[in-house]
Amino acid sequence: MSILLDYSTLLKLIKFPTITFLHMKSNFWLISTISLSLLSFSREGEELKILDDLIATSERQINLQKELRDLIIQFHTQQDLFYQGSDSDQKNKELASKMVSTAATILKNSEENHYIHLFPPFFVEELKLFANISKKKSAPPVQPGQP
Repeated sequence: MSILLDYSTLLKLIKFPTITFLHMKSNFWLISTISLSLLSFSREGEELKILDDLIATSERQINLQKELRDLIIQFHTQQDLFYQGSDSDQKNKELASKMVSTAATILKNSEENHYIHLFPPFFVEELKLFANISKKKSAPPVQPGQP
């Protein structure tokens, strides 16, 4: 079924994302839902801008994932050093404080970026345990690259 529309009616229709009914004078014409994409006209080069935006978003996500990976490596290194122990109680306290802060940062970043569901439940619970300690101490956040 095809419907002929004059130019002014077509312009009115383009303003709406979908069309179900069209009123012309006193007659109702039933038109099956038409997507705006069928009526709209794209500008030249718009597809390149869309891909550029997608690439930029992907690069931001990759950078966030790399930072999170670095923090998790740091956290595991800090845990290993803590379990080995140190001769100095002060060093042990500093290392425990860094470990707590790193865990809190990992938990915060992974929740904010919706990665938390990707981790094993045991690891998430471990992060939450350390993050609760961090909340009590208000330790400063850790940046990637600081063991």
